[in-house]
Amino acid sequence: MELGARLRAFLAFVRRGSFSAAADELRISQPAVSKHIGDMERTLGVKLIDRRSRALTPAGEFLATHVLRAEALLRQAAHGLASLREPMSGALTVVASGTPGTYVLPEIVAGFQAQHPGVRVHFELATSAEVIKAVRSHRAEIGVTGGFVAAPEIEAEPLIEDEIVIVGPPGFSGRRPSRDELEAMTWISREEGSATRVIADNALADLGIVPRRRLALPAWEAIKAAVRHGHGIAAFSRLAVGEELANGTLVIIPFMPWKVRRAFSIVRIRDATLSWPAQELIKALRALRPSSYEL
Repeated sequence: MELGARLRAFLAFVRRGSFSAAADELRISQPAVSKHIGDMERTLGVKLIDRRSRALTPAGEFLATHVLRAEALLRQAAHGLASLREPMSGALTVVASGTPGTYVLPEIVAGFQAQHPGVRVHFELATSAEVIKAVRSHRAEIGVTGGFVAAPEIEAEPLIEDEIVIVGPPGFSGRRPSRDELEAMTWISREEGSATRVIADNALADLGIVPRRRLALPAWEAIKAAVRHGHGIAAFSRLAVGEELANGTLVIIPFMPWKVRRAFSIVRIRDATLSWPAQELIKALRALRPSSYEL
């Protein structure tokens, strides 16, 4: 039984979400990926993937969780051996969602790199959904996200508290728009997968507010510019718009009973031993509590 090849095909599918992308990762044909997974399904006697929706079945989720944990242990062993060969060196990949990755982590990561020049740090920005995917697939050792974590093999450690506010251009200063006005405005947000967007949309739904016009932009700075020029309003982390609120280029739009908070969290594979660079960076992140960004 070619268990190794079959598991590699299954894990590539889990990581990439499609047979074609898995084939690209493994540099084999798409039919070969499908055959490997099909052979494993027949051997195990269960369906791992729903071929119509391309989603994992409950059995597939169960297997993916355990195999990803096993892969994490092997990777951690490799990291540990590398650190024994070359103390105070190594590599670290960190992935953060838009708000903490833009407004919280850069200074921490830069300080860490200056303190540990022998470590190769790779820092990426992604949506919250992509952060969890990167950690689950072991492409990143640690992540930071403001979204809800729903993967059983992921451990989330709350880091700092954040407040979501509704922001508009200066012309909204002193105004309290009605529900009808809010629904008629263009609501600008990040693309799907953004935790801020999900949290804000859920809060609006709870209040019975249904925006009729939407605009998705790929970066928070682009959303700021669009709002500043009067093209709509947006839900922002207060951390992201602190400077603009202070200088008056953006203003908070007050309406009751809006009061939305969330926690940024450090995410990692549960029970996995972290490399020493990851441990040191987490120490630096924990130093943010409780004063630096407390609301």
